[in-house]
Amino acid sequence: MSALQRSLSILAIAFLFASCGAPERSRTATIATQPFRGAGDFDEVGKVSLYPGESCASQIMFVFHARSISISLAAPFRVSRILTDAVRDRKTVHVWGKWRRGKAPGCSYVEATQADVQKSFW
Repeated sequence: MSALQRSLSILAIAFLFASCGAPERSRTATIATQPFRGAGDFDEVGKVSLYPGESCASQIMFVFHARSISISLAAPFRVSRILTDAVRDRKTVHVWGKWRRGKAPGCSYVEATQADVQKSFW
């Protein structure tokens, strides 16, 4: 009988310790951005994807991936069509643009002025 009481008391203590822990909060999707470069030009080759969720500026619709960094990207309608097709076909693009600041603190993004889909051999 003492073995049963001992195992129940150990189980009760384990349950007590488990219930005292704080639950983990779900983490939001974050995009690691490159530091803001003032009003400099942007000229990079990489892949694009659609922005997951709500961005820090309403213009941002894409995420540009190049050299293990991710950069928020905004584009006018003409360039947006090119980038959307590149997302759908998983193509590499060459993007030119200007660095901009959003209204939120720490919000920097690239406003694309031109984009070209890179030709592939496959």
